[in-house]
Amino acid sequence: MWVLQVVVGFVALFSMGAGMIPEGDRVAHAGDSTLLHSVGLKRGQPVPAVTLYDAVGRPVLLGGKQPTFSVYLSGCNTCQIFLGKVDSFEQIARDYAGANVRFFYLHKGLVHPELRNLHEPYTLRERRLLIDQYQAELQGQIPWLVDGPEGHLARIWGPSLPNLQLVVDPQGRVLQALEWSDPAALRNLLDSIFLDWRSSTRTAPPSTTARLRLADRRPARVATGPIVKPLYMPRLEVEPVVEDDERSYFLKLRAEVQRPVLKGQPGKLYLRFDLDPVYRTSWEVSEAPVRVEFRTPEPLPRTLQVLAAPARPLIGTQPAEWLLDSPSTDRPMEVRIRARVTLPSGEPIETVQRFVISWREHPG
Repeated sequence: MWVLQVVVGFVALFSMGAGMIPEGDRVAHAGDSTLLHSVGLKRGQPVPAVTLYDAVGRPVLLGGKQPTFSVYLSGCNTCQIFLGKVDSFEQIARDYAGANVRFFYLHKGLVHPELRNLHEPYTLRERRLLIDQYQAELQGQIPWLVDGPEGHLARIWGPSLPNLQLVVDPQGRVLQALEWSDPAALRNLLDSIFLDWRSSTRTAPPSTTARLRLADRRPARVATGPIVKPLYMPRLEVEPVVEDDERSYFLKLRAEVQRPVLKGQPGKLYLRFDLDPVYRTSWEVSEAPVRVEFRTPEPLPRTLQVLAAPARPLIGTQPAEWLLDSPSTDRPMEVRIRARVTLPSGEPIETVQRFVISWREHPG
């Protein structure tokens, strides 16, 4: 195995013992306008059983017998379409608080992480931290659910259905499934189901946005770094090496490459390590270098050349960025980073993380 080590601009290439980097499992997803039926969401049919988790880690079964009628609304706090409907969903949940129905938001994946400097969680613990952040930002009453560590829901639904609306009866059958959530359609359905309850219960007029006083949901400012990368670089598939579900993976890697590299030609490779905001960490203010190593199962046809690297010391939560002149290769490459960060308590800690880059364009 060949290893290229970069210490903020210093490059060294040396040989390691033989070994192969395992390729992460790649799940093929297909999504189009007929996706609802293809994933088993058909009116009157049982919902495929998937175990989801709430913010404290308790399992909630999607599918099978339900304790009440259940409403599942997929979305995330990076999707402006979803955020534009939250007030209406919260209104409906308040208006039906006394009925035999429960409501859930469902985090399946981040739609536009670049708008909020958020990152896809690596573990169930990180998913729970993320929906804790969602709940604090929205300050609504509808709780959030997340997929389990095996990613069963993501495998069934794929990358599509970012704003699914799913209503399930107590027998676990689909009453309503919409690819794009529709608060008016949801209210009409619930009105028809709970007609007797609505007629016999004295309820306040439907809630209004002014009464709800939900949190301001303007996008947060995204941290930027000093490196200006070339435009229109496709994002690469990156698989984190997760060794322990309870471990804190402070750094998240985004890798981009110029399209000629994907076609067998040389080009530029851009690496961006972000501090995940769910941990509320910052870089330790010191001259200690951030070390990055690149490991491949065999020598690259040409050595990676560092064109730009982070300045020392890194400050606050700015990203640690590298721009490299990369040869073309179709073999997976492991990236290993060693850095020091400061916890919210002020305690400094060293973190070492590994990622495997597949030289394939990310489907998202």
